[in-house]
Amino acid sequence: MALNGLKTRKPTGRVPWPCILLEGEEKAGKSYALAQFSASTKIGALYWIDLNEGAADEYGAIPGTKYQVVEHDGSYAQVLAAVQAVKAEARRAADAGEPPVVLGIDTGSAVWDGLKDWASARAAKSTRNRELLKRDPNAEIVISQNLWNDAGARWRKLQTELLTFPGIVVVTARGKEVTEVDANGRPIEGQKTWSVQTHREFPYAASVWVRLRRGRRPLIVGARSVHVGIKPNDDPAKEVTDPRTNGRLLEWLVFDALRCDPGTAHVRDLVPFHGGGLLEHERTEEARTGRTSQRSEPDVADLVARIRDAGDDDDLREVWAEANRSALLQVDVPTADGSYTVGELIQARHEEFLEASVQAHPAGRRRGEASSTPPAPTTPAAVVAAARAAASAAAATSGEDAPANPLLEASPTPDDPRDRRLTAARRGVLASLESLGMTDEQIGERFGRPVEHVATKRLTALVREVIATQRAGLAGQQEISA
Repeated sequence: MALNGLKTRKPTGRVPWPCILLEGEEKAGKSYALAQFSASTKIGALYWIDLNEGAADEYGAIPGTKYQVVEHDGSYAQVLAAVQAVKAEARRAADAGEPPVVLGIDTGSAVWDGLKDWASARAAKSTRNRELLKRDPNAEIVISQNLWNDAGARWRKLQTELLTFPGIVVVTARGKEVTEVDANGRPIEGQKTWSVQTHREFPYAASVWVRLRRGRRPLIVGARSVHVGIKPNDDPAKEVTDPRTNGRLLEWLVFDALRCDPGTAHVRDLVPFHGGGLLEHERTEEARTGRTSQRSEPDVADLVARIRDAGDDDDLREVWAEANRSALLQVDVPTADGSYTVGELIQARHEEFLEASVQAHPAGRRRGEASSTPPAPTTPAAVVAAARAAASAAAATSGEDAPANPLLEASPTPDDPRDRRLTAARRGVLASLESLGMTDEQIGERFGRPVEHVATKRLTALVREVIATQRAGLAGQQEISA
């Protein structure tokens, strides 16, 4: 029955691509199981991101294994970029009807540990903690909530990439039995609980959660599936007793237990919720009670302007607090370089301050006297471009050929309809291409398909390529004229 003003559809009943949490105690076989999975004839390429484990090279000697080890420097930026690159390859393979691509992260515990260390290091640089450490170098550092929120936002960004991966994802994690604590953090004698060393949201988000322990059978702790046979809040965790799992645990889990069919599997349609601005009745209530005179709800345009005009990190913290309070941190902002969230624009402006402080003279020099500090960007796109200028310059002078961007590969196959919906971000990207002189015919020729069949992320990559090409051409003309 159709309802006025409500758009509905029937559920498909199809099994989505799985995101598997494979956790357990030390030396229980998590990495080994991942390596064995690469030998399956039912999958395509397996890309292995090794973090604080070092097992990827040695396990390549296991008979039948075939996987690629992703090289990186351990930074969040490179790990995220690697995930996004493998994701683009997985989309290409899925569109071409090839066997599914597998992404393995070994281990996810290292990701969350690194983000916690990042928050701690940032906290140590705060004015209050610097003074505290001067008085007592061994003092306990207090990590403020905004820094924990930043670490959580980075994790959720990576987690969203994994949950929307058009293939199979396996994330290993460390798990162990620990003493249970009460509400005040005091240990409860004789009571134990199991702890998974990753962000607390991930066991909820993963489509299936498997635990490995030495000398025991694998345990399916939980699964978002109608085929595994574990009903939430009804059935206990289920031991894996099927003899077909011998040497092929993950293959059995994906294709036999979950019944994932590469021909019909789909990416989970995750629609993030955000509070947005005030509704009409809320504005009316504020006006009636007089609260509008005390604090008005900021809109996105106001936040972007304040990010651009921020003079230091203190200003940015105020903007972050208002955006967080108004649930606008994850709202997309169309720019000439693509679509970015409010949170990403704040981070880009913060990194610009860091770059300026490096170029400025040592301590004691006031901000207004720092002649080497670059001028503030005047557009949101420039804010983001400034944050990435250092990385771009390094790549340009390294003497190494930049790897081809898989997002720019031509193909007659249309992208997923969900990736090319007409959103505000897509309209902004199309407007940017038009301002750069790219017509719909040129875009279609570039990708081998009509522009309406091209995903927004591909169009965003094209914007960056066109800007880089135009800048390179301008620089060459300047050299010739000089």
